Amino acid sequence: KATTNNAKRVAETAAEATPEPPTARQLVTHAVKCAIPMIGFGFMDNTIMIHAGHYIDCTLGVKFSLSTLAAAGIGQIFSGIGGVVFGDTLEAVFREASGGTVNKHKLSAAQKLMRSSRIAGLVGGIIGVSFGCTLGLVNLFFVDEQKANMLKLQALEDGQEFEFEVEIDNTINPGLTTVLVRGPDIDGVLASITATLASHGCSIVKLDAGLRGGDGVADTSLHNLLSQTPTTVLEDKFIIRNRATGRAVDNDDLDDLARVILAAAKDPLNAHSLKGQIESLEIENMALAERVLMLQNNLEDRQIKIVKDGDDDKGKE
Repeated sequence: KATTNNAKRVAETAAEATPEPPTARQLVTHAVKCAIPMIGFGFMDNTIMIHAGHYIDCTLGVKFSLSTLAAAGIGQIFSGIGGVVFGDTLEAVFREASGGTVNKHKLSAAQKLMRSSRIAGLVGGIIGVSFGCTLGLVNLFFVDEQKANMLKLQALEDGQEFEFEVEIDNTINPGLTTVLVRGPDIDGVLASITATLASHGCSIVKLDAGLRGGDGVADTSLHNLLSQTPTTVLEDKFIIRNRATGRAVDNDDLDDLARVILAAAKDPLNAHSLKGQIESLEIENMALAERVLMLQNNLEDRQIKIVKDGDDDKGKE
């Protein structure tokens, strides 16, 4: 009898040491079980990052001239904190919400350590977090992406548009014209200048774009890499030629070209300012339209008199 019991124990130990490989259905179920909580985590992660980053961009970003990318990075800190604080809760909720179907095909502890189970769990987690993060992008529809840019532009100094400088030289590169533009680092300046050069018959041979400190030296400090302060200026160098002649721009046309480029550099600032004014006027226009409609209705009510049947009898009574 003792020998029989020992044999059973040996058989059980051997079975535990060499577990039965999980079936395909068990692997799929395990992948789904790993994916479900990651969907919630991915959605929460993107939701917190987007809204926190946008709020930081509209507040601290305006006050300390932080770039949008820096604000998003700070928002990711809050997103990570949220994951640590609520991660276990989310996992428990989503595992409970998954129902009993997943629990019917549980893997044993030994089976979970098998290579196929680990791969299935990894694939499920990747798919889950990818789907959750994609769902989290829906929050972008509820965020005013232009608000931070408008607030930053409103915070700029009134005289900043006069900080742009344009220098054109036909002597640096033989047969080519060198254009150097310095000024505040404002979104859209480079695109505006490039489009202007193309529309005025100039081909860009080479373009060097970068940020410089106020003393003209490349500024790589952490503050200036993260900020958009007036002490950090944009310095773009264009090497161009006349598209028709294939040579440098004629000396007589340099003055006109410089003025056109200067206007193009200021254009993004003016465009953002005008956009803000237009939005404000549209709001005022809607309010005025509602007020006019209300006055028209009141006027029509005064112009119309209605006497219904039985009104005279009631008056006599």
